[in-house]
Amino acid sequence: MIRPRKAVERLQKYRPPLEGRAGKLRLDFNENTVGCAPGVVRALRRALNTDWLSRYPEYEEGRAVLAEYFGVSKDEMLISNGVDDAIKLICDTFVDPGDKLVVPAPTFPIYQFFQSVAGGRTALVRYDEGLRLPVERILDAINSRTRWVALANPNNPTGTIIPKGDLRAILEAAPRTLVLVDEAYFDFSGSTVLSWIRKYPNLAVSRTFSKAFGLAGLRIGFIFAHRELAGLMRRTHAVFAVNSLAVACALEAIRHQDYVRHYAQMVQANRALLCRRLDRMGVTYAPSAANFVFIRVGSKAPEIARRLRQEDILVRDWSYDPHLKGYLRITIGTGAQTRRLIEEFERTQHLIETRDGARAWQDLMTYSPTGYFA
Repeated sequence: MIRPRKAVERLQKYRPPLEGRAGKLRLDFNENTVGCAPGVVRALRRALNTDWLSRYPEYEEGRAVLAEYFGVSKDEMLISNGVDDAIKLICDTFVDPGDKLVVPAPTFPIYQFFQSVAGGRTALVRYDEGLRLPVERILDAINSRTRWVALANPNNPTGTIIPKGDLRAILEAAPRTLVLVDEAYFDFSGSTVLSWIRKYPNLAVSRTFSKAFGLAGLRIGFIFAHRELAGLMRRTHAVFAVNSLAVACALEAIRHQDYVRHYAQMVQANRALLCRRLDRMGVTYAPSAANFVFIRVGSKAPEIARRLRQEDILVRDWSYDPHLKGYLRITIGTGAQTRRLIEEFERTQHLIETRDGARAWQDLMTYSPTGYFA
């Protein structure tokens, strides 16, 4: 058998999303629970009636429209095949074997996944017990081999926000290190540093239409940076990385900003509803600015997730990871979906371990990722 690169041999086994999710209340992968704007579906049908499937994508006109929507120039934006592709693009452009990535822990592990594929190393810096980013420890971890820092904001899986002052401190203290601020959940938090790309040449910002826009199946994302930084990434980007149908749907989606805004506001209201019920139940959860809530239910987490699945409600159980046993991540949907979740979740209350919130995160602070999860 042909041997792969050493970096590939060391990779953890890929853990894809569970199959058989159709027809169930999918609160496990932070998707839009009602779907995209109806106009996007109509645009997709129109595209399928043309010759788009038989010819290669053309991006320039669409890229100009999308750049205007985001308030950047075409030279400051790349369209990517989801945010995963944007993360890979950073590694393809900047990471040599042995180079270092600095990330907080826990966070979205795809940063470390592609860093490892490139043969790089990752330094994990634990959040403090209040789930605050330890800026000084992040800066202490950066050295001459550090090529980039990845900061999800809001963070996945905790849903917590990094204050802008902390982001500014990192950008200014490490001007020779690329800092990615991943804003996948921007539509729910409203917090962004996108306009900073012209001030900080070491800043990259990523966005996606997989969440509030409801286009996860089409895989369309964006990465923004100073034109010189974006130009370097454009050199290593696949020529046809994004398909024509995804671009067509993205162009239609931005015409329905009211739909996206209404959906995000609905999620925010139902997130507050769920948190109030968790408070009444004595369940510890992280303060979330995203479209999910990260909660600690204790050793019966797999049993709770299984019982919910029997009722056709899917939540994200993290017990396969020994460092995250006892934790569930629950996506927020409509009012009816949230009330249904609460009703079934309350039936499992006898299985939930309640305890002091400050103590509840102490075991999480020893976290180091062991595999891929979404």
